[in-house]
Formats: sequence, C-alpha cells, structure tokens
Amino acid sequence: MAYEKKNGDLAVFKNDRKEKDTHPDYTITGLGLDGTPIKGALWLKEDRNGKKFMAGKIEVDQYLIDKSRGGGGSDVRDGGQASLSGRDRERSAFDDSGDIPFLTW
Repeated sequence: MAYEKKNGDLAVFKNDRKEKDTHPDYTITGLGLDGTPIKGALWLKEDRNGKKFMAGKIEVDQYLIDKSRGGGGSDVRDGGQASLSGRDRERSAFDDSGDIPFLTW
C-alpha cells in the first residue's frame, strides 16, 4: 500500500547536489496543517558559541497547487522539472536555485 500524506506531514531530504553555500543542505516537502502543499529548505548553521543548529524556511508550494488545478506543465518556474518523477522533483525543488529569498541570520 502506498504512503498517503496527512495534514502536517513533512519529508526532509539531504541535498546531494549542493554546490554552493547558498544552496540548502536539506529540502522539505509536505502538507501544511490545512492540507496545503508546502516546500522548504534547511541549512546547517553554527552560532557564536560553536553550537550547531538548523535554520530554514517553508512556503506554500504554488507549483503543486497550480498543477492540481490543471495548470501544470507550462509553468516556467518549475526549472525544467516537470519531466521528473514526483520524488525526484520534490528532492530537487531548491537544489538549482541560489536566488530564492531565504532568511539568513
């Protein structure tokens, strides 16, 4: 039986294609508490005292919302990922982009 995502579920994937410090260390995909598709990214950080932590951002995955409404496939925001399988597309959602406006501390 296939896994069925429930509201509030998240999956975190290691970014195996990280090439720059601005690329996230991990990507996130899942459903918000209200069932809205979300995506995100995490970076490994270290504070002034040497304590390690993760910092990141999540946002609504507008591409999946548009696709579920029948508008997917021609969206230029997908970065050529429309032909990828679901899991590969989820894993690479942030891998190639260094210009996404994430908060950094």
